[in-house]
Amino acid sequence: MILWTFRHTKPYNPNDVCYGQLDFDVSPTFPEESSSAIVDFLKAGPKPTKLYSSPLLRCLRLAEEVSKATRLPIEKVDSLKEINFGTWEGQKLTAVPRAEMAGWMQDLRGFRFPNGENFYDVDNRVGAFLDTLPDDGEFLWVTHAGVIAALQHFACGLPDSDFVEGKFSYTMVNRFELKRNAEGHFRGSFTKVHDGIQMPPLPLG
Repeated sequence: MILWTFRHTKPYNPNDVCYGQLDFDVSPTFPEESSSAIVDFLKAGPKPTKLYSSPLLRCLRLAEEVSKATRLPIEKVDSLKEINFGTWEGQKLTAVPRAEMAGWMQDLRGFRFPNGENFYDVDNRVGAFLDTLPDDGEFLWVTHAGVIAALQHFACGLPDSDFVEGKFSYTMVNRFELKRNAEGHFRGSFTKVHDGIQMPPLPLG
């Protein structure tokens, strides 16, 4: 299987709050961000037959442009949503209770956000959807950093100690090459096709 992934463009987040499943729209830089990513994607010679998108607006805006370029209809998939940060959603990270922040710092992928998910939950729901796809297909996802990182971790062997969720650029495009293993799960490798606007560092601690 060949799987292409687009991360959404920079969201409109003027108050700089934590967002996972908060449904932000895109920033004014959307036209330039989306067009440059799509140009590099098309240069890579993709031949996807299905276009799947997170239903969150910041992904759907980009998926609409990708749909025009590929002539593929958009299929919305809840499994491709970003992590649910629970009570952290809409808060500045500097306002999060110190005990909760310390708990996250001790276990970046395993910490369960209050009333929300942890990154292993994202691994599980993304992996379950991935396993429903045909072995010999070529697919395209427009999604989020947490979902793309999940693929890199559970499908490509990236160690948990490498917390990449906070390092990805907006509109990053990756190409995954995956084969089903003896247990029926897709495993493989990935390459970056496009790098977009780098995120500012997370204010951790």
